[in-house]
Amino acid sequence: MGNIPQYFKPGADFRRILVAGSVALLATAVIADTGTTAFRRGDFAAAADQFMARAERGDRVAQNNLGALYLRGRGVPQDYDQAKSWFEQAAAAELAGAMFNLGILYLRGYGVTTDQAQATGWFELGAVAGDREAQFYLALQYYNGRGVVRDLTAAAAWFRRAADQGLGAAQYNLAIMHLRGEAVTADEAVALALLQRAAQQGHEAAELTIGRIHLEHVDDPQRAALASELFQRLAEDGNADAQMTLGMNYTLGRGVTQDYEEGRFWLKLASNQGSDDAQLNLGNLYATGIGVDRDVVRAYAWYLLSAYNGNMAGQSSRDALAHELDPDDLDQAQTLARELSGNVPSSSAQPH
Repeated sequence: MGNIPQYFKPGADFRRILVAGSVALLATAVIADTGTTAFRRGDFAAAADQFMARAERGDRVAQNNLGALYLRGRGVPQDYDQAKSWFEQAAAAELAGAMFNLGILYLRGYGVTTDQAQATGWFELGAVAGDREAQFYLALQYYNGRGVVRDLTAAAAWFRRAADQGLGAAQYNLAIMHLRGEAVTADEAVALALLQRAAQQGHEAAELTIGRIHLEHVDDPQRAALASELFQRLAEDGNADAQMTLGMNYTLGRGVTQDYEEGRFWLKLASNQGSDDAQLNLGNLYATGIGVDRDVVRAYAWYLLSAYNGNMAGQSSRDALAHELDPDDLDQAQTLARELSGNVPSSSAQPH
């Protein structure tokens, strides 16, 4: 039999930069006029009429808002050229939010050829003008070396400026850089303070990271309790990553009283949401007989699901375990995997 991989440690690869695509292309710096009122109540056609009237008179905020409506096809037909034209007029009038929106057009190729350098240039203009989303995306461009020479020091500086303006995604990314010591001092306390600010805005990745940091200090009863409370709350709210971590905590007795049944309960909930790590760990439980009777057919079924969802460890575990199963066992495992998920093709059952 091949080696069964060790359990994933919660937080083993959590220290990654989050590219937050949630920064919306919505109107920025809107003022209290009838167009804004209509927009907020969802009457986009009325909003478009009002914004058009003001935009044609040179109102830069209305021009930007109208561009956002054309971009999304709300109240007007979707028209990337019109969106770009209105954004350009607002940007020429030095509206920072419009500069950011133009950067997004070039970053994502909305009606234009994707151009990282153009995107970076517009983000920089918006960032210098004080737009926090532009500052955040400029930091990402520097961090990833897209459209500009990679510069982690510049990335940290722009993340900090956006973080100081209260952008949760920037607070999170800057915290990750402090955890890793990338172009900033490695400082867990500073990272936790930033993560707490982001978590207060409902940034779930920040909350998960806080829990995982506390979990690294599981020998401290107070920090173990904080981690347990946080993961329990997020898991009950339906967060699959928290469910997976909580399941492993119960399985391993990490920060909580060991309870195999409770562990499997949370791992299965996470698996139902497509967590390939939870599926892998369920496979490990049945492959090694930890907390359950050893069942290689059921283990193989969980590995199938994990592999199907792209987990490389799930693929290697599936292939290693296949040598213990005869053709009938493989058929049973495939049937079981389909029952567990409903979408595993037959070809995924074959070791390769």
